[in-house]
Amino acid sequence: MSATEAIAKIKESDLVNLTRDLVRLRSINPPGEEREAAEFVAKWMRNLGLAVDMYEALPGRPNVVGTLKGKSGNPVLMVNGHLDVVPEGDRASWSVDPFGGELKSGRLYGRGANDMKGAIASALIATKAIVESGAELDGDLMLAAVVDEEVSGAGTQRLVDKGYRADMAVVAEPTELKLHIAHKGLARVEIVTKGKAAHGSNPRAGLNAIYKMSKVVSALEAFLPELEKRKHPLVGNCSINVGTVQGGTKFNVVPDLCRIEVDRRLIPREPPDNVGREISEILTRLKSKDPELEAEHNIMRMMEPAEIGAEEPIVKLARKAVQKVTGVDPGISGFMATTDMRVLVNQAKIPTVIMGPGNLAQAHVADEFVEIRQLVDAAKIYAHLAFLALKPSKS
Repeated sequence: MSATEAIAKIKESDLVNLTRDLVRLRSINPPGEEREAAEFVAKWMRNLGLAVDMYEALPGRPNVVGTLKGKSGNPVLMVNGHLDVVPEGDRASWSVDPFGGELKSGRLYGRGANDMKGAIASALIATKAIVESGAELDGDLMLAAVVDEEVSGAGTQRLVDKGYRADMAVVAEPTELKLHIAHKGLARVEIVTKGKAAHGSNPRAGLNAIYKMSKVVSALEAFLPELEKRKHPLVGNCSINVGTVQGGTKFNVVPDLCRIEVDRRLIPREPPDNVGREISEILTRLKSKDPELEAEHNIMRMMEPAEIGAEEPIVKLARKAVQKVTGVDPGISGFMATTDMRVLVNQAKIPTVIMGPGNLAQAHVADEFVEIRQLVDAAKIYAHLAFLALKPSKS
């Protein structure tokens, strides 16, 4: 049975229905409510005859791994997707039910439709087509549906810790079916300034922590142009952004504490140690000019960047699969955000690409949607990639 014959069994209606079913399961994170979605996916995998392992990656939050066993089990291709979605936010900003899976003008709407339940559905439907075709692959096709990607990446981390490995992998984040072989890293940094409380009628009796923080914020803004000079050919430049500010207790009290959270993006091959060192240097410089400034920083989370070479077999095979389905060579590019690719590449040493239906601009926004056409193409690409990578047995 050929890839063409298997792909012919992919039905748009099946894919749309499955994506809608997944969107309607509220697997929001935080707080981390993926169990119902995990159980649904596990049942779907079992019905396809896959070997299924469902285990808790975090308390009450299971990963699901389904494997379509090949004749020899070698090589192994993993398709990795996350079950969790970000909260819907203010419902008044949505024109549709965030968990309704509404269809409109060739699009499927809902939280997670784009990021990334549509991709999970595409991978499942691709596997269903392979099973129904009767084709026997030589290697194993592994589908990993993991938790907690939207917060810490603990799901894929537990997957690797449990010993799961593959010869190549696809992280199915929304790329409009373009092929990304690198992504940025993310450091989440907390900076705190301390002051002295006093009555608002006598501000000089205290020390205003917000005023002190304003110097820190200005210095971080002034540091951005320097970071932007550091560039990577696929993902662009480094950056820094002050995302939140918290300070004070009441309008008529001199604030004794101010806290900000900073988003620092790293490019591949940039040492993660840069982050803490550079912020320390900024704070030290400010303190030398203002002895009253008391500030400290803490790196709350570090998600390192990732990159693989353009000559890796998975890159060549995925490019070929995309071109076969769409008629266009996607080339190679880079992903601006941070993904679970970092765990697979940096820790498990699995050559991994990022490729999936949807657009990153549609992630985490109101009226999130995915193009149905892209869902179908993604399913065909994943099926074709499986045939290319896992070489169907002839006996």
